[in-house]
Amino acid sequence: MRKKSWTKRIGLCMMAVAFIGGAELAACYWLDPPVFHKIVDPVIEKAGDLWRFGNEQVRVTVEGVKERIAERSALRQEQIESQRAGEPAIPDGGVLIEDPTITELVVRNGQEILTGGSVSIAYFAQSDPAWKDQPYGSDRVGPYGCGPTAMAMAVKSLTGVNTDPSQMASWCSKNGYWAAGSGSYHSIVRGVSDAFGLECSSLGSMTSEELRTQLSGGRIAIALMSAGHFTSGGHFILLRGVTLDGNILVADPNSRARSLQEWDADIILNELSSSKTAGAPLWLLSKQTD
Repeated sequence: MRKKSWTKRIGLCMMAVAFIGGAELAACYWLDPPVFHKIVDPVIEKAGDLWRFGNEQVRVTVEGVKERIAERSALRQEQIESQRAGEPAIPDGGVLIEDPTITELVVRNGQEILTGGSVSIAYFAQSDPAWKDQPYGSDRVGPYGCGPTAMAMAVKSLTGVNTDPSQMASWCSKNGYWAAGSGSYHSIVRGVSDAFGLECSSLGSMTSEELRTQLSGGRIAIALMSAGHFTSGGHFILLRGVTLDGNILVADPNSRARSLQEWDADIILNELSSSKTAGAPLWLLSKQTD
């Protein structure tokens, strides 16, 4: 409630004090002080309570605004490597999988599905004609939408929510996760997870074996990559499982070919971004449990 409203109430209380009983109250002050205080003190105390409560509401409102401003400021201070889609700095590295019992890209009910990982992944390519020219803020999904595309894959695969890169890009832009001319703020991962019912935890430094262990039991990961086999700048990809040989399966929103290759776990770990903002560079995702 606004301070003005509380000021008005306090004023009415004080007017009540001024006019209660008129001359009788004035006479009571001189002739019977105990009765006077019995009448007036509760009114004054109530007025004081209203004043303190009003001030507290104003303080809480101001502090809430300051917190929101600080959160937005923190987003803007993230150091974002350009996530513009392009060819990777290192063109070769993964091993093509030609065995459909390990993984393949199939179409089910009009949706591309990557099979074989911890979870079957609803695959989206940011360059798909259906949304590549759709807006991501004032940019476009095709060049800059790896973040919302990766998160659309995660959300649809783990929760069944019917989304796509265009819809996710619109939501992310409206909620402050679009970084103009760069792609997405790193906070996109936790922000989308919280909003769409995913458990999200940041993974610190780990060994190849620890990474393999994490990618089990219905869990996937979002990885923020630096220049290497997946990108020449910054790039979000999804880690979706482990082969019997211990290699990592991925879903790369900028490449179907790389999504059908298996990758040495050390390549993934060595090429992670050095950023530590907002839980980067590696987040573990799973479906929320009741």
